[in-house]
Amino acid sequence: MIRHLVLAASVTLAGSAVAAPSFNCAKASTPVEKSLCRNSILGDQDAAVAQQFKTVRDQLDADAAKALVKDQRYFLSVRDESYAEPYTTSTPYEALLTGMRSRLAFLKAINPQPAPGFVGKWKNLTGEIEITQGADGQLKVEANAARPYTGQWVCDLSGKGVVSGDSLNVTYQDGLPWVLSLTRRGAVLVANEIPAPGDKDVGFGPPFCGMNGSLRGEWFAVR
Repeated sequence: MIRHLVLAASVTLAGSAVAAPSFNCAKASTPVEKSLCRNSILGDQDAAVAQQFKTVRDQLDADAAKALVKDQRYFLSVRDESYAEPYTTSTPYEALLTGMRSRLAFLKAINPQPAPGFVGKWKNLTGEIEITQGADGQLKVEANAARPYTGQWVCDLSGKGVVSGDSLNVTYQDGLPWVLSLTRRGAVLVANEIPAPGDKDVGFGPPFCGMNGSLRGEWFAVR
């Protein structure tokens, strides 16, 4: 009984201690900001994410830094969404903490100076692209992504990568032959989707993604 009381008191104290998030709590205006300021665990995690983001951003080239800023803004919008509508098995506190811990791990894994070429793992908030090279020199691409938190759409594409100029192209084999075109731009891998010739349903997106899904965007090398 005493042990349980001590543990409960410790949790209460940790949550009620002065929080030190990455912003001025006197200016907190949104429900998420107020929550980060009320709870020291959440506030400290927010500060850690912000500091790691700044550290990595400052190590990246200009284009990659801009891409990371965009990815971070997307993360913040998803973070706020998860707080407002947490999973039925979760709470706003748990949603915030889980999301920020995952984000911190991602930021720590980013390699700001990846080796030339395509081989390696590349990630952003939506998922991962892994490119491997076989003993025969052939490149294989596996790309997976999903709408963050809600999973309202999912993308799944794998296949042989064919080098064309400065791009690595993967053609979808299980439907209309859309192409995922990958190009290195400094420290990031830029993905574009090229519709299949004659596809009349381009507005629905690539066949390897669910409705409104896409693999387009910048992907960061991770260790």
